[in-house]
Amino acid sequence: MRSLYKIFSLCLLFTVTSLNYGESAEKEIVFPSKTWETRTPEEVDLDSELLDQFAKKVGGDGVIIRDGYLVISWGNPQRRRDWASSTKPVVATLLMFAVQEKKLESPDDLIRPWVQRRWPDKDLIEKDRTMTFRHLADMTSGYNRGESPGSHWAYNDYGIMLYIHMMVEVFQSPLDNVVMSRLAPLEFEDGGIFGSRGGNGVDASPRDFARIGWFWLNHGNWSGEQLLPRDIFDQCCQADVPADLPRTQSEGTDYLRIGTLGGGPDQSGDGPGVYGYNWWFNSEVGPNKERFMPHLPPDAFQANGHWGKECMLMIPSENIVIAARGRWGGTKLEHAKLIMQANLRGK
Repeated sequence: MRSLYKIFSLCLLFTVTSLNYGESAEKEIVFPSKTWETRTPEEVDLDSELLDQFAKKVGGDGVIIRDGYLVISWGNPQRRRDWASSTKPVVATLLMFAVQEKKLESPDDLIRPWVQRRWPDKDLIEKDRTMTFRHLADMTSGYNRGESPGSHWAYNDYGIMLYIHMMVEVFQSPLDNVVMSRLAPLEFEDGGIFGSRGGNGVDASPRDFARIGWFWLNHGNWSGEQLLPRDIFDQCCQADVPADLPRTQSEGTDYLRIGTLGGGPDQSGDGPGVYGYNWWFNSEVGPNKERFMPHLPPDAFQANGHWGKECMLMIPSENIVIAARGRWGGTKLEHAKLIMQANLRGK
């Protein structure tokens, strides 16, 4: 009886059900080993001509994964290049590992003790002393702005640089070492994950970055092993910035002199209602309650660099992950309409 229970439990680990939205349909969960197993688009209910149109529109380098299989690649999918702000959710993933490993009690831990450890001769100014790791991950830190933490939205690369410094201090190790050790079961094919922007940016290949996307889509699970506790992952992988949070209005200074990864301290009004822990979610926003990406299912979420150039899109209800550097059609990934048109399931 006990052995039957074990067999049943293992079977559950390798079954996926459409999550939260859409029709439930059991599908085997497949994970790559040293290479991605391939299928034709039609074998996983996708229209190959429309996928080719999508790849042509986006250009650059990319891969599409469905049900854990590589169904199409284009450009140079093994080439390592910078992923710009799509790096940020990888940093958020390391924040989750820090909580799992009890290096932090929660994302709501104050960062001030870590600032003092990293720079013994510096400190946060009085306004910023309530700043937490969550504020950094949600772009509500107030660093280099005039408002207090949590009170205003600012898409702020100075805050992200502070965030990266804090994670390096928490782990006492460069970010690439941290991610390669925690995500070793993913068996990356093409080398490290962090390497651009002085070691602070993700420069993975599309086919390796898609492994991280598949890990995200499966709620921190990889091949039956829960690398991150699902409750921690689910608490963090959600829209977390209140829809009514006002955009920053007041300038500040980079008083810690940490610099930036390339952007400024106030780059976009988009974010409240759809942003959380560095991902962008397909929530309803605005007076008309339109979804942020109206052409995609409600559960879609993305990592986005350069406003639609270096992106990873996860669609859990369709078991699809796409990692591509090119031109996706802006922050809302307009070209992804073709992915839904190519979907043959339920038609």
